[in-house]
Amino acid sequence: MDYQAYGNDYTIRPLVTGLKNPVKNILLVGNSFMYFNCGVNPMLVGIAASKGIKLVLTLVGISGSSLYWHDVKSYLRPNGLRSYAFSSDGKNTLQFIQYPNGKIFDAVVLEDSSQGPIHPELNKLFAQSVARHSADVRATGAEPMLMMTWAYKGRPEMTRQLADAITKEANKNRMPVAPCGLAFARAQREMPQVELIRTDNRHPTVAGTYLEACVFFASLLRQTPEGSGFFGKYDDMSVDPETGAGLQRAAWEAVCDFNGW
Repeated sequence: MDYQAYGNDYTIRPLVTGLKNPVKNILLVGNSFMYFNCGVNPMLVGIAASKGIKLVLTLVGISGSSLYWHDVKSYLRPNGLRSYAFSSDGKNTLQFIQYPNGKIFDAVVLEDSSQGPIHPELNKLFAQSVARHSADVRATGAEPMLMMTWAYKGRPEMTRQLADAITKEANKNRMPVAPCGLAFARAQREMPQVELIRTDNRHPTVAGTYLEACVFFASLLRQTPEGSGFFGKYDDMSVDPETGAGLQRAAWEAVCDFNGW
């Protein structure tokens, strides 16, 4: 499908359209766009599990943060994040985890503030942070990926502004993008009855977080989330199957169109 049929939501194509290696252990670095609604990570884990794929997700979120606030290098240090876990056998046994060659994560998804990439004062910090963090991620053997955030409600012009600004920096640093903003714009047109953004005009509803998780699944694994029977773990943190199926489709189509798959 020609992306121009969807209002020309972006004008810069990604140079890197996927990760080189399979992923299991993933670190998400961002802010409330990632951790609202109990976090995008359990949604992503659930979608993957429904397809027989085991993912291990770790989320580091700072409220209202830009990437400039995050010390990503410290998150990747040995004996830090994911250095231990408790067993799920009902005994809660403490287990220390050993990683071959000290590599903890296979991929790290980086998200800036919701308007940092296009803010006239903050965009330079965004560019500096992407360059620094992506180099630190690669130094551990992991692969970096940028998250493309969505437009505020009532500000549709932000879709293309964010898409192009984020893709531009991703291309400079040879990394792929998870195009959540494009999926939001597509789903809003195809499913106008579904609220993806809360009344604060920026944060995701549960449906928005589910769509975000579908985009992450498609972008990280290069597989469609379509057919997943997982629509949320809790009654108040789930979407109905019809809505979920529509969001799965919108996510996959947005990712495929953007990457030219």
